[in-house]
Amino acid sequence: MLDGKKNRLFFCADLNEYFVPRKEIDNGKFIRNPENPSRLKLVLNYLQENFQVIQPLEFGEEHILKVHSEKYFNYLVKKSQEVEDEYLPEVFFVDQIFDTGTPIKKETFFAAKRAVDIVLSATKYAFEQKVITYALTRPPGHHAMVNYGGGYCYFNNAAVAARYLEEKGMRVAVLDLDFHHGNGTQDIFYKDPNVLYVSIHGDPRKFYPWFSGYETECGEGNAYGTNLNIPLPENSDINAYGEALKKAIQKLKDFKPDALMISFGTDTHIKDPVGRFALLSEDYKTIGSSISNSLVIDYLIIVHEGGYNSRSNLVAVKNFLAGLLGE
Repeated sequence: MLDGKKNRLFFCADLNEYFVPRKEIDNGKFIRNPENPSRLKLVLNYLQENFQVIQPLEFGEEHILKVHSEKYFNYLVKKSQEVEDEYLPEVFFVDQIFDTGTPIKKETFFAAKRAVDIVLSATKYAFEQKVITYALTRPPGHHAMVNYGGGYCYFNNAAVAARYLEEKGMRVAVLDLDFHHGNGTQDIFYKDPNVLYVSIHGDPRKFYPWFSGYETECGEGNAYGTNLNIPLPENSDINAYGEALKKAIQKLKDFKPDALMISFGTDTHIKDPVGRFALLSEDYKTIGSSISNSLVIDYLIIVHEGGYNSRSNLVAVKNFLAGLLGE
């Protein structure tokens, strides 16, 4: 994976524990919002016990504005300042949040900005030290588009970091392994020939986000061919997932990126309450080793996305890293 430094991994983390969305609207009913700090605390404990920490830095807002519009950025700032308790945005694009599952609280902008800083800190460290880094933070990011947030996502953490590397002259690939298609990452790079986006996810004809993630979406203009969606049916196991991963890895090889960002969602685990795949705990070691044994990459950054069962999140991360690091 990283020549001579395969077994070196560092992490940067902040769970933004002050930011706790309480509810969302699902099929016309209020339900508990599962995107909260507790989902990742066991993962954080594991990383702290086994790997060296990267001290987070603070980055300027200009990095966010290189992937998100000024209008959307200002909307999130203003709404976060105005809200009294918790605001569930209106749909039909009255607000700049495209669903009813992504509430805005007073802490929203600060938490979203902090998540970007965590991922940029991990990315900067990977670039400077040529080591593998893991960014563990929330809220997640891969559903956040140029002009809209949604899917529990406000700023697209991985996309901001990918653009950071792109501006250093790199060809960047984003491999999205979350159960849900990263419509935001696709939206941001759909016309960019220097960034490859590859996603393995639940079939959008049945699963969120529904409007994005189809095989026919391949990129636009001179970026045609730099977007690969591999949707899989409900209850897909490691056999189906492994075949999809082979296809994804071949696309990565053909693109020959300098840097790889993995948007790693653990909601693909069979015990996750939101995802609908059938991956077992031991399968994540297979996934990690498949990536490590197949690719030679100068820079690798893992960005945590979804995953809503704290126990399965832990075993998925632990086994994935064991496979990735050759343990």
